[in-house]
Amino acid sequence: MRRAAAAALVALTASALVSCAQRDGEYVLHYTTYSSPTSDQSRTVQRWAQDVEKLTDGDVQVRFHYSQSLVGADESVQATLDGRADLAQVGSIYAASDLSMYTVIELPFETNNPEVQMRTAARLYTENQTYRDDFDRQGVSLLFPLPVGIAVVGLKEGAAVPADLAGRSIRSGGLTSQALLAVGANPVAMTATDVYESMERGVVDGYTSLAIANLPTFGLASTTPYLVDPGIGTYGSSIVVINSELLARMPAETQDALAQASENAIANGLEEMDALGERACAELREAGTPLSAMPADAAQQWKKQAGIDRQWVQRYTERGYDAEGVLADFRRIVAEETARSTYADPFIECLEGQNR
Repeated sequence: MRRAAAAALVALTASALVSCAQRDGEYVLHYTTYSSPTSDQSRTVQRWAQDVEKLTDGDVQVRFHYSQSLVGADESVQATLDGRADLAQVGSIYAASDLSMYTVIELPFETNNPEVQMRTAARLYTENQTYRDDFDRQGVSLLFPLPVGIAVVGLKEGAAVPADLAGRSIRSGGLTSQALLAVGANPVAMTATDVYESMERGVVDGYTSLAIANLPTFGLASTTPYLVDPGIGTYGSSIVVINSELLARMPAETQDALAQASENAIANGLEEMDALGERACAELREAGTPLSAMPADAAQQWKKQAGIDRQWVQRYTERGYDAEGVLADFRRIVAEETARSTYADPFIECLEGQNR
């Protein structure tokens, strides 16, 4: 009876927390994020919130809770479901237990075009039912993807090919860690805020699972001796989700406003990532940091050697998912979006500028 009463109290509290978002037809939506206020991802959501407020004549406002100040990154989905938050940034690296099929987005060696990755994440939600079912089961709806650039590797000493990473301790995360293990590197888990000090103290020999646009935020753009594109491509993904019941209770015109603002989010996100990427590029050039890229054929061999895509399919097929179908649709959409996109990641732009 005590357990039943406790469960009922939790459910009641969760319902009350969600209902607090509305007051007399107006909404104050609480957004939880693990990003800092000045990151390209946060700036993208800030612009979205401004668009929503304008489209609803101020009836919908967003309150931001940055840097895990409300809940931890690994709690984002559950916090959105139980009412601690109304909106949340969800990173693929934290989503394996809640949104398993979403993690297909972070498979390495699939695309080096962030625009393609973002549009693929959005299209999979509407075009693949297995992918969508995870969201529906968790009671959250996808609003829009956030920008994440291609993985760079910052190193104390340069590396020309993947085999050069063998024996080095490199800060990493998610499926990128599996890729590093395949070439004999030692992936080290740590927060991005700890990378600068860890490099200075010799705790790690380098870092990855960061894009060039992230470097200024963590003081790495002016302190990294070598910066390399290893050929992994987009290495992770972030999305913004909303509590599905809350969204469904909103008037149709309010739902339309959120959807209209979300249509602009990908373009806005790319603009914000480009701006920080240009800043990082300028700081890297001022510091005299050489930029390089590993050969494409070496990256393809690395992909084959690591076999991460097949491991992903096997793992989730054993759990009852049509993982093969999700991967097939993922690659189909990537190919279609690649044919349409002319976007180049900020690192590629910076590297080409260095080589001109």
